[in-house]
Amino acid sequence: MITYLVQIFTAGIASLGFALLYNVKGKRLLVPFAGGIIGWILYLSLTFINNEDLQAFTVTIFLALYTEIAARIIKTPTTTFLVPNIIILIPGGSLYFTMSSAIKGEWFNFVLYGKETIFLASSIAAGIMIVSSIIKIIYKVKTN
Repeated sequence: MITYLVQIFTAGIASLGFALLYNVKGKRLLVPFAGGIIGWILYLSLTFINNEDLQAFTVTIFLALYTEIAARIIKTPTTTFLVPNIIILIPGGSLYFTMSSAIKGEWFNFVLYGKETIFLASSIAAGIMIVSSIIKIIYKVKTN
């Protein structure tokens, strides 16, 4: 249990840190901090799926919707909140092992980890694109 609490708090701090890197200031810092925490709670709660790509895709859809809504309420560009919130899902471990295997000349592991990294990154990108497209369609229909 304590491990999960540490992971959740760390996800919030990571999102907060990237928000600071993007010059988010004041009350706006609560959006990425809360998004990191809520996103990681959702990610951990979806472990029953047993598919990391589907977990990341689902959490990305939630975080993209969350950031779209928060950005409209606070009147801030969506990417200001989206990047710090999505950063917690970046496949750093598999990317590291992909590059490490390439450097060591372990081509089987390179392909194995590379495939994992590409699928995970594609799941994240697909989630962002779907939400962004739906929001744009809704906005266009609403303004016409």
